[in-house]
Amino acid sequence: MKYYNTNLEEQETIINIDYFEKTLYIYSSRKSIIERLKRKLGNPNKEYLTKNLLSGASWKISFQDNKKIRVALSKMILIGQMK
Repeated sequence: MKYYNTNLEEQETIINIDYFEKTLYIYSSRKSIIERLKRKLGNPNKEYLTKNLLSGASWKISFQDNKKIRVALSKMILIGQMK
């Protein structure tokens, strides 16, 4: 799928920990992070479209899935190699 060209100042990644539902939610509108998360976690639970182009994606991960949580919260996934 093609990506929407989101302005750099509008790109974001949000991590929400819901202790009541025991779930980790991750949302990102940054293309590089979406691609890394897709490679490591699989397809997102929800994709957000703008003008029929992918502008964001979100994942919902149960606390019981320790491996996916560890991967999702990895510095290399969320930040990568900043130059």
